[in-house]
Amino acid sequence: MVELALSLPILLMLLVGILSYGSWLMAAHTVQQAANEAARAALAGLSSTERQSLADESVRHSLGDAAFLDPALVSVAISQSGAFYSVAVSYDASHSRLFSMSPIPLPAGIIRRTAVVKLEEV
Repeated sequence: MVELALSLPILLMLLVGILSYGSWLMAAHTVQQAANEAARAALAGLSSTERQSLADESVRHSLGDAAFLDPALVSVAISQSGAFYSVAVSYDASHSRLFSMSPIPLPAGIIRRTAVVKLEEV
């Protein structure tokens, strides 16, 4: 019983750490996928305004399906440099209950991911 009393707190902290980092990595992957889908959706736009609208709608739709992410905490930045179109998606996870309960420090409060696509002239 003494061994259990000594090792159980360490094992519980290890388990909580695994769950916390796993949740953060899941959120980071979801934000990256939303950026990828938004960049691909923007290819269909004929003007920069239409591309931005398509990218915004795609991000809101992608993150709206994720039960653990709040779409209100998402920001989308779009830029074009020559033939390349970049979509940057940021998610403010610092206020999320999922990450604020972690007893160990997580990598970042704001998750930023970027996707770049090449625009082809037709």
